Amino acid sequence: MILRTHHGRLSSKILFVLLLAVLLALSGCSSRAPEYASEPAYDSDSVSSERGTAEAPAESAPAAPSPEQAGSGFDLGDAVESQHKIIYSGEIVMESLEFDETVEAVQSYVNRLGGYAESSYIEGRRIAETIQPSRRTASFTFRVPQQRFFSFTEGLKEYGNVLTSSTYGENITERYFDTEARLVSLQIQEERMLRLLERAENIEDILRIESELTSLRYQVESLTGTIQKWDNLVQFATIRVDIREVDKVTPDPDVTTWGTEISDAFKDSVIAVIRTLQNLVVFLIMALPFAVVFISLALLGVKIYRMIRKKMGKRSEPDK
Repeated sequence: MILRTHHGRLSSKILFVLLLAVLLALSGCSSRAPEYASEPAYDSDSVSSERGTAEAPAESAPAAPSPEQAGSGFDLGDAVESQHKIIYSGEIVMESLEFDETVEAVQSYVNRLGGYAESSYIEGRRIAETIQPSRRTASFTFRVPQQRFFSFTEGLKEYGNVLTSSTYGENITERYFDTEARLVSLQIQEERMLRLLERAENIEDILRIESELTSLRYQVESLTGTIQKWDNLVQFATIRVDIREVDKVTPDPDVTTWGTEISDAFKDSVIAVIRTLQNLVVFLIMALPFAVVFISLALLGVKIYRMIRKKMGKRSEPDK
């Protein structure tokens, strides 16, 4: 009986402990539920709106050119303008068998690029009008957009044989922005002087302020003109093109073979002999009038000399 009572107490204690553990677990779950409930809930509309604003710049930015577009169809003019201020210039020497057609084609090519001829000079005579090796030459100073500067030489190869090509670049970025900062500073000073001029009351102050304004305006105009000149030089590259008229195009040394060199040397020697004979004939024709005059004078002198000698001989006979 005592044993059963002891076992009963033990079992009741175990049940009490188990019940207490269950209650503690339930109370823990109920206490955590409000914590999760108190966290801010995510709104689908706000999330979508935030994503929309984050992706907006990517949608508005221009797409990068594909490999197909980055080929011959893609030009520097489609790219974003660089902050560097570089003045490009170049010189090209080319020769042509058809001088008139080449000159006209080159000028049309420059116009199609959006450029223009700043100066031009043509001298010499046509091939048919002279036997001299020097023919007509044309010298042009073209202004072409900077974006077309590096492809300009490749385009000229379609209209003649390009002998030499050189390019130059002058970086004026630092000078440009320094001058621009000075201009802004002078413009601010000019505005302040104008406000002081409005408040000036005596003549001395007015004259002094107007003198300062005249000096400031002169500096502003000078710097403005310098910046405009640089902008024009940066925007349009300067290229000098010399076109020579020839009756034979200079061969490319990279593709010339030994047999071609021998053939060209033989042709050149034959042409040199022909030109020498032509020059000799021209010299003889030019010397013929001089020869007639001098020979006639020489014959006349000999005749006069003989006549004088004959008369002197007759005078000496009676003395003997």
